[in-house]
Amino acid sequence: MEDRTPRPYASSDEDFEMVANANGTSDATPQPTDTLTLTAAAELSHVSPTDARATLACNITAAASEGKRRPDVDVVVVMDRSGSMEAERKLELCKETTELLIEQLRPSDRFGLVSFDHRVKTNTALVSATSDVTRAVKSLRPGGTTNLSGGLFAGLGLLSAAPAAERIRAVLLLTDGLANAGITEEQPLIAATKSLLDGTATGLYTFGYGSDHNASLLQSIAGAAGDGKGSYYFIETAEKVVGAFADCLGGLLSVAAQNVVVEVRASAGRIARVRREGATRVDDRTWTVPLGDVFEEEQRDVLVEVELLGSASVEVSFALRYVDAANGRVSHATATASVAVDEAKAQTATPDAHVTEQRARLDTADALLSARECADRRDIAGARRVLESQKAKIAALKVAAVTGGLVERLPPDPAGVFEGLANE
Repeated sequence: MEDRTPRPYASSDEDFEMVANANGTSDATPQPTDTLTLTAAAELSHVSPTDARATLACNITAAASEGKRRPDVDVVVVMDRSGSMEAERKLELCKETTELLIEQLRPSDRFGLVSFDHRVKTNTALVSATSDVTRAVKSLRPGGTTNLSGGLFAGLGLLSAAPAAERIRAVLLLTDGLANAGITEEQPLIAATKSLLDGTATGLYTFGYGSDHNASLLQSIAGAAGDGKGSYYFIETAEKVVGAFADCLGGLLSVAAQNVVVEVRASAGRIARVRREGATRVDDRTWTVPLGDVFEEEQRDVLVEVELLGSASVEVSFALRYVDAANGRVSHATATASVAVDEAKAQTATPDAHVTEQRARLDTADALLSARECADRRDIAGARRVLESQKAKIAALKVAAVTGGLVERLPPDPAGVFEGLANE
C-alpha cells in the first residue's frame, strides 16, 4: 500500500533543511538553485476526518551573494522641499544623506532627482552616477506647499522614460507633511500610482518625517508597488534619517532575485485562500503569488489554506519562477507538501513549528487589525473579545516556542489600550 505520509519540513526557525522521515531518509530534498531555495510542508501531516481545512506552506530562502556582482541600480530620489522641511535641518539632512547614497553607487548605476513644493522640478534626469549630480542636490532650497502627487509621478516618469528590465529600479519619496496641492485624496492618488507602476518591477520606498505626516497615505503609496517592492519608513526624529536610508539602500544593493512568482496547485479539494498580499485565484485549485524582489539571505513564506472536501489526501505543489539578479537568467524550482486524512495518526501528529508560527503570526496580525476596527467604532468590548480569543488560541498551540512572543504582541489590558485609541 502506498505510504501517504507527507513530506516533512524542518521545524527550526533558523534553517529550513528537510528532515528525515520515519525510514531515516528524506522524501523531498530541497532544490537548490543559484540564488533561491524552495521547500514545502504541511502544518500537520495527518488530520481528522472532521477537519474541514488544512494549512500547507512553502518557504523561499535566498543565499548570500558569495562575491557575485550585484546588478546595476537605477534610483530616483523625490524630495519634498516645501517650507516646513527647513525646520530641524530636515532638508539639509536629507540632502546630506542623498549625497551619501550617491557615493555608494557605481559608475554603471544611474541616479535621478525630482524635488517639489507646490511646483515640481526635475533637477537631474536619470544619468550615470559619475556625473556631477551632487551639485543638483546641494542646490535645493525650501519653498512653498506640498504637491506630493506631482513629485511622485515625475519621479516614476523618469524611470518609465528609460526602461531597463535587467536593472534594479526604485523611487525614494521623502516628505514631512500632508499632500495639500495636486491630488490630495488617498484613493485616486493610489489608483494613479498603481497605474504608473503596472507592468514594471519598480520599487517604491516612502520616508515620512515628523509626527504630523500622513502615515496611512505613505504606507499605501509604498504598498502600491506590490509585495516585496516597497517599504514605508517613519522618521520620528531627524537623526534617524541616515539609518532609514542605509536600510533601504542596503536592500536595493543586495537584491538576489527579481520578478519572483510562485504558482500554487492543489491535487484535490479546493484552495480556500493564500495568505499573501497580491495572491490571485486562477481557479479552485490554482493560485499565483507575485513576491517582487527577494534580498540576499531573506526568507519568504506562502501559506495556503485548503478545503479537503472529503478527499483522502491532498498534495499541494509550489512552482517558483524568478530572474537571478546576478546573471539575468530565468530560474525555476518546485516543491510539494501533502496532508492525509487518518483519525489514528492525527492524534499523534506533531505540528511543523515553522508553519504553525507563520500561521499564528498572521492570525495575530488579523486579530490586532480587527480589534482596532472595533475600537474605531467605539466597541471596546468587541476589541476585548477579539484579543482574548486570539490569546486563547495561541495558548492552545502545541508548539511551545511559538506562544511567548505572540502573546507579548497582544495588549495585556485590551480595554485600556483600545479605549485610548478610540479617544484619539
